[in-house]
Amino acid sequence: MKRWILLIGIYLLCQNGYSQNFGIKSNLLYDATSTINLGIEYALSDKLTLDVSVNINPWAFPQRKVDTSGSLLEQYDAILKHWILQPELRWWKCEKFNGHFFGAYATGGQFNVGGLSFLPEGWGKRGLQINRFEGWLAGTGLSYGYHYILSDRFSLEFSLGLGYTFLKYNKFNNYASSEPTTKDRMKYRMHYFGPTKAGISVVFMLY
Repeated sequence: MKRWILLIGIYLLCQNGYSQNFGIKSNLLYDATSTINLGIEYALSDKLTLDVSVNINPWAFPQRKVDTSGSLLEQYDAILKHWILQPELRWWKCEKFNGHFFGAYATGGQFNVGGLSFLPEGWGKRGLQINRFEGWLAGTGLSYGYHYILSDRFSLEFSLGLGYTFLKYNKFNNYASSEPTTKDRMKYRMHYFGPTKAGISVVFMLY
């Protein structure tokens, strides 16, 4: 009897009448890195939605190196340029735009990153601190998230994704160089398994 009462309670929680169908969102984690981002999510059915996010960072960040007396030793731009497109199909445990969801997503984009001297020392001189990497990436993964309703229009969304990404790129021996370290175009390749998606997003439901 108690089991049936519990099941009925869960069912009623899932039938709260929340019937929004289309929302736009911004990922606060990407905002913190100065990355311009916009997500659009549309309901395909009561339990399926399609989410598409676009992330663009066109900026260069001026950096200065000085000696102990404060004299300028070097001035350059740290580069964190990239664009990423990430479509995702989501299945909702109760109903769309409410509670827990599971997703399958794809990732594609290009990047031009280097001269990030503000990174921890552990990244090493052969990494992003003094080198520059330019190329493209593609991948796929699975995600889990939770959509918390604040009002009829506003919500918070938390998500995390794990998956695989393939990267193909050129390596430049410093952030300002125009000649790659090898004559072969797109010489370097990388297969990455691990977290490929993370979000704390503010969602505005249009209708």
